[in-house]
Amino acid sequence: MQVRARGGWTQSPWARVAWDVGPTIVLFLIGALASDGRDPREPLAYLLLVLPLVARRWLPFATLAVIAFLAVLMSRDLSGPGVPVVSVALASFATGELGGDRARTALGVVAIAGLMAFGFLLQEANEFLSIVLPFAVVLPSWLVGDVVRTRRVDAARHAEESARALRETEERLRAAAAEERRHMARELHDVVAHGVSVMLIQAGAARQVLDTAPDRAADSILTVESTGREVMAELRRLLGVLNDDGEATGLAPQPGIDQLGPLVERVRQAGLPAELEIDGLPRPLPTSLDVTAYRIVQEALTNALRYARRARTLVHVAYDEDMLRLEILDDGPAGEGSDPDGSGRGLVGMQERATIVGGRLEAGPRLGGGYAVRAWLPMAAEPA
Repeated sequence: MQVRARGGWTQSPWARVAWDVGPTIVLFLIGALASDGRDPREPLAYLLLVLPLVARRWLPFATLAVIAFLAVLMSRDLSGPGVPVVSVALASFATGELGGDRARTALGVVAIAGLMAFGFLLQEANEFLSIVLPFAVVLPSWLVGDVVRTRRVDAARHAEESARALRETEERLRAAAAEERRHMARELHDVVAHGVSVMLIQAGAARQVLDTAPDRAADSILTVESTGREVMAELRRLLGVLNDDGEATGLAPQPGIDQLGPLVERVRQAGLPAELEIDGLPRPLPTSLDVTAYRIVQEALTNALRYARRARTLVHVAYDEDMLRLEILDDGPAGEGSDPDGSGRGLVGMQERATIVGGRLEAGPRLGGGYAVRAWLPMAAEPA
């Protein structure tokens, strides 16, 4: 069984008892053996002098005061100064190690040393020893105890700071893991929503022309198969970065703006007459901005597939000096599911992505009919 003592170190209860009582017994035996036997009360005086040491761990300053008083009072009745000096030193050490406020304790220790010197002088002892001996015993032993306490407090503070730093690190890791899970959820939403929308449209087209135009139905079915393979590849890419516990271990290569051509071609095959226009000189983009631009266009085209009813759709990408501008415009009617106010999960996800890279996104019906998604993404923006 282990307990933490007030002094700060961990010991067994028997060790604590030995530390509290042991010095008292040893000093009493030394004093009793040193007695010359002429005064039978001398062993009792030694016992009375060292007995308060048992309480030094709980009442250090009071123990020092009592032992100092008894040492002065019994100085003429004892055979030698050894036991009184050691007793006072132990009590003073305990005061420095376990005492309260340092300044007040220091003043109290100096006062006790001064009173001891005054008491010796009253007994007409050697003036030099009467003045020097109390201070030479009490102050150094108190300083040693104070140093021990200071180091113990510093060690405890360092341990607490280390534990706090460890907790903060763990909290940051948990927050990062939670953010990574949210990121993975957005990625999965974008991939699944886009792929399923394309496959549903193609499957519906195949069903409508299955009897009248089997060749067109076969083309639609092939598009469904191709889109399904691409979606499965994307899902494997995303889920492949998860460990057995479902935690993200790192980001796999992400699609970028250079893959908008195949994306537009895929939705064109799904029946949406989409076109891609690029203004300005394409140049390398930060990874976060590259992925964000792709996902915004992907989600906007997915919405157009759902709601624009095969209306003409234009994807316009402009490389300005310090800004990447995206426009996804269609001229179809805004159906009930188009969510023109942007309260749907897809539009909310696009707005969040734009905000993360320091940009902004607007989505809503166009004045001449149709729907528009516009995003302004700073080129040099760092992820928020």
